[in-house]
Amino acid sequence: MSAESRMEALPRRRNGKQQACEPCRKAKMACDHSLPTCERCKRRKAVTKCIYLAAPMTRPPGQDNNRDKKAIHSLAHILTPAPSISESTSKSPEESRASFQQEPTTKSIATPSSGGPFIKSGGFFGPNNFSASFFENGESMVSDNGDIPVSNETLTESVLLTESLQSQTFLMLAGNQGQGCPRLTLGAKVLRALPDRQTCHFLLEWYFEKCYECVFYRESVMSCANSLWSTFGSFLGDQRKEEDLEHVSGIICNNSKTALDEHSGPDDYIKWLDSFCGENLRWESLGIVYAGLCSALLSLPERDAFFCTQRGSRKDRKSFAVELKDCVQACITLSNYLDLINIPMVVLLTKNLVLQTVISGDTSLVVWRQLGDLVSSTTALGLHRQPDTGQPVSFLSELKKSLFTVIFSFDKGSSLLTGRPPALVYAYTRFKLPLDLSNEVLMQGGKQLAEAVNSLDANGWNTNGQICQSTMTRAHGSLTIILNDILELSLGDASNCSAERIRYLLDKLQKTYENLPPRLHFSLTNPNLRNLTDYRFWKTMTLRLKFLEDRLLLERLAHKQGVLDGQSMIECAREMLELTVLIWVQRDRFVQYQHDFDWMLMCWGVPSSGVLCVELLKQLKQPLPSRLRIPRSEIVQNLSLLIGFLEWVKPAAGNYQLCTRMRLIIKRILDQILDPSPQASQSAVPSSQESAAGTEMTGQAFEVNPNGLLGQFDTAVPPPSAFDTANYEDGLMNLDWLNSVDWSRGPWSDLGGQEFTAMRWSGGF
Repeated sequence: MSAESRMEALPRRRNGKQQACEPCRKAKMACDHSLPTCERCKRRKAVTKCIYLAAPMTRPPGQDNNRDKKAIHSLAHILTPAPSISESTSKSPEESRASFQQEPTTKSIATPSSGGPFIKSGGFFGPNNFSASFFENGESMVSDNGDIPVSNETLTESVLLTESLQSQTFLMLAGNQGQGCPRLTLGAKVLRALPDRQTCHFLLEWYFEKCYECVFYRESVMSCANSLWSTFGSFLGDQRKEEDLEHVSGIICNNSKTALDEHSGPDDYIKWLDSFCGENLRWESLGIVYAGLCSALLSLPERDAFFCTQRGSRKDRKSFAVELKDCVQACITLSNYLDLINIPMVVLLTKNLVLQTVISGDTSLVVWRQLGDLVSSTTALGLHRQPDTGQPVSFLSELKKSLFTVIFSFDKGSSLLTGRPPALVYAYTRFKLPLDLSNEVLMQGGKQLAEAVNSLDANGWNTNGQICQSTMTRAHGSLTIILNDILELSLGDASNCSAERIRYLLDKLQKTYENLPPRLHFSLTNPNLRNLTDYRFWKTMTLRLKFLEDRLLLERLAHKQGVLDGQSMIECAREMLELTVLIWVQRDRFVQYQHDFDWMLMCWGVPSSGVLCVELLKQLKQPLPSRLRIPRSEIVQNLSLLIGFLEWVKPAAGNYQLCTRMRLIIKRILDQILDPSPQASQSAVPSSQESAAGTEMTGQAFEVNPNGLLGQFDTAVPPPSAFDTANYEDGLMNLDWLNSVDWSRGPWSDLGGQEFTAMRWSGGF
C-alpha cells in the first residue's frame, strides 16, 4: 500500500486531522498514524491494541441516559463547527446524535486563574492604543506605523474548541426534527445548565437592584425570566428529565422560526414583550436571561457567601460565569438557525460582547470578531438609518435609538483602546440620540409618555433632574460623535491632521461637555461632592473620565504636531490619573462595578500615566528649568497609588496580564525618577517582606516568582547609562529602551545574569 493510500485509509476527526490509534489517544501521546501498527505500539509490544476508531468518544445509543453529569458544567463540546449540508442530509438521526455528542480531544483545560479558556490573540494595535502614550513624546519614540503588540496573550498548553474563531459564528444546520436533532439536543443542554429557581431568583434580584444596564431594560429581562419559570417551570425542577428538556427545546425552536412583528403605537411595549415571552419564548429571550444571570454573577464579590451554596465548579465565580457565558453563545447559535435578525437578537449579541470582554479581556481577537458580527447584524437590521417617519414617540423607536447609540459607542471605544479602525462611521449613519426619558415612562406609553415628551427641554433633556439609563446613553453618545472625528485624525491620513482641525475639535469637545445638563458635570472642587449619592457620583465621574479620555487623544495629537506646548496635555492627564486613582480609593462604594476595573485601568489609567511618566523622565534628563509646570510630588503620589490599583486587579480579570505588565513598567519608571543615581540604586536592598511577596521592587531589582506564569522580555533591556543623569547628552535618546518593550509578553525576566553598574535585575511576580 502506498503512503498516499495509507493516509486516505485512516479515519479523520471532525476537524480534518487524522485519528490517533486508541493507545496513543488514551495516553495523550503523538501518534505517527502508521498502518497497520504505529511505531509507538510496536515499541511497547501492543500491536493487538493498535486500532483506529472513527469516533472513539461516541457513546452507544443505549447509554444516552447514563451520560456524565459533569458535562452540564461546560458547553465546550457542543459549540464545534457544524458539518456541511451534504454531510448533514446524508446522516441518519442516530449518526447525527452520535457525531453531535462526540467530545473534543483537547489535552487540558485552562484554569480560571490563568485567564479562562479563551483564545487571546491580540493582533495589530495602532498608534492610539492604550499604551501608546509611553512612546510618542519625542523624536526617538515609536513611529505611527509601528506595530505595538500589546495583547493580553498568555502561554497555555491547549485551547478549548468552544472559543475557536469558527465556533463563534457557525450556524446550526437544518436537520431531521425527530430524535437526534442537533438543535433539540443543544437546546436541552442549555436548559439543563439553567440554575435552579432559587439561584436564578437571587441572581436576578441582585441584577435588578445592583447592576447597571446600558444595553437593554432590566425590567424586560425580569419579565423574560418570570415568564420562563411560570410557563416551563414544571419541566425545570431539581430532577430534570431529558425528554422534558427536549420537549421544551422543541417548543422554543419552533417559536424561533417565526419573524418578530414590530408593533407600532404608544402602547407597543406589552405587545412586543409578549411576542417573545411566555408561550412564545425564543432562544434570543432565553439568551438575554442567561446574560442577566452572568452579569449579576460577575458583579458579585469573588468571595461572596453565595458561592458557598453552589456545587462543583460553580463554587468559583469565574468558572460559573464562563459556564453561563457558554449558554449565551449557544443561544446565539440556536437563534441563527433560520438567519433571522431582530431587536432581541441584536441585544443578545451586544450583551454577549460585553460579557466576553469581561471574561477574556478587551484585547482578545475573539472580542474583535464578535464586535464585527454585532456591527454586521446592526446594519442588516437598519438601526444605523432611522428616518423621521413623523410618528409619535414610542417604546420601540426609543429602544432602537438607544441600542444603536450604545453599539456606536462600543465601536469607537474599542477603536480607541486598540488603535484599529472603527467599523461604523458617523458619515454613513442617520441616527438620532435617544430622548431623556425613564424606562418606566417608556414602558407605560400612552398619556404618560406623551406628557413626559412634552416636558423635555428644547435639547431633549428631562427637566426633573433625574439621571436615568437614557440620560447616560445620550450623554456618552454626544461625546462619541466627536470621538468619531478625532479617530479620523488619529488613524487617517496625516496630511489632514492640521492645526485648525485639531483646535476646532478641542473647542467642540469642550463645548459639548459644557452644554450637558449641570447635573452631569463633575468636579473635585464641587463643595457638594460629598453629598452626592453613590450612583450619581459614579455616573458623573465616569462621564468626566470619558471626556478626558477623548481630550487626551486630541492633546497628544496637538503636542505631536507642535500645535500646543503640552501644558494642557499635562493638566488633562493629571486630572484623568487623579480620578482613576479615586475609583480605587473609594472602591467600597462601587462593589458592583469592580469587575470592570481592569478595563478602566486600560482606558484611563495607562494612557494618563504614560504621558506623565515620560514628561517626568524628560525633566530628569534635562534638569534645567522647564517651560512646563509639572507638580512632581502630586504626580508621584498618584502614580504610586496607580501601581497599587494595578496590583489589586485579581487574576480572574480578563485584562489581568496586561495590568500586571503595566504595573511593573510604571513601577520601574517611577523607581528611576525617584532614584536615578546608580550609586544610590546599588545600595538599595529588597526588604524581607518584598522578597517573600515576590512582587515588589526596590531600585531596579525585583524578585522572580518561580511559577513562571509570564513569558520573557527579549529586547526590553535599557542601557546602564539610561539611569545616570551624568551621561545624558541630548533630548530623548536615552528613552529608546521603551521602544523595545514587548508589550505582548511578560515582564522583564531572565536576562542571562548580565551585570549592570547599578544592580542585576530580573522580572516576575
